[in-house]
Amino acid sequence: GRFVDDALTLNPQFIFPAHIGCIKAVSVGGRYLASGSTDECIKLYDLKKRVELGTLHEHKGTITSLFFHGRTHMLSASDDGAICIFRTKDWEPLKVLRGHKGPVTSIAVHPSGKLALSVSQDRTIIIWNLLTGQRASRTKTPQIGETVVWSPSGDTYAIGYGTEFQLHRVGQSEAVATVFSKQRIQALLIVEHEGKDYVLAGCQDKRVYIYSSEGTELGSVLCHDNRIKGLSSVDMTFPDEKVHTIVVTISSDGRIKAWKLGNLIESVSTSDDAKTKAKAKDSGDSQHQPKALATYNADVRLTCVVASNNIFI
Repeated sequence: GRFVDDALTLNPQFIFPAHIGCIKAVSVGGRYLASGSTDECIKLYDLKKRVELGTLHEHKGTITSLFFHGRTHMLSASDDGAICIFRTKDWEPLKVLRGHKGPVTSIAVHPSGKLALSVSQDRTIIIWNLLTGQRASRTKTPQIGETVVWSPSGDTYAIGYGTEFQLHRVGQSEAVATVFSKQRIQALLIVEHEGKDYVLAGCQDKRVYIYSSEGTELGSVLCHDNRIKGLSSVDMTFPDEKVHTIVVTISSDGRIKAWKLGNLIESVSTSDDAKTKAKAKDSGDSQHQPKALATYNADVRLTCVVASNNIFI
């Protein structure tokens, strides 16, 4: 995204026919972009030079999750049950983490880079010590964990289970909250706004639901014409030199949309009239429907998204 006459615009920088299978995961680390697919390959790209760098063939199953930590390391997870750690300097696989007895569905690296979480179809969550490359703990989950995400501070993480998610605090064995949704949760994201954490859940009903850090539903915003497929966030400096968090949503409707996080949160918290708010909730509409800052129609079925504030022109 770039600002043109103070307006955010979304335009493609390059388009590659990357995989022979469906792309299931993307991640960005500095100038590097990685994509993983059902074709069992990880493709690497240089965003600055806009060229393909090559392919990684370490896995023997669908690539389900990719995660860069900074610019130096990338983790990948697969249906083969393994997690690989790569060094971006030469793309050497430094370590293969094996601890799950089923396909790994999602991974997330702690902001410090010292820990990682992984969830699997074997109904467990594993905490990995990335300093030693060893498993720190393995805990059963109530269902198959489909996605796992850290908060920006690293104090909290969330696990998504289809139509519910659990919030956990680091160091506490029991979940802080279990949140049940009437809709299937397609994507989870924890964001920070004005000193508070919020959980965003992109759902089957085209809406993004917003929750407090305690799991209280604050409201929802109708974002797309079809189910939400992915959420990502990034801090951007606006033309007025102020930094705002941008939330990027993608949908099966083929559109990529960018929203100002503050506008999303304001839209579910501006009404002091409880009756009006309840009526708006019953009708399925947020009282103050925010407008997307920018929209791009990719005209394809979108499956995953990652946002980055690295601009290479």
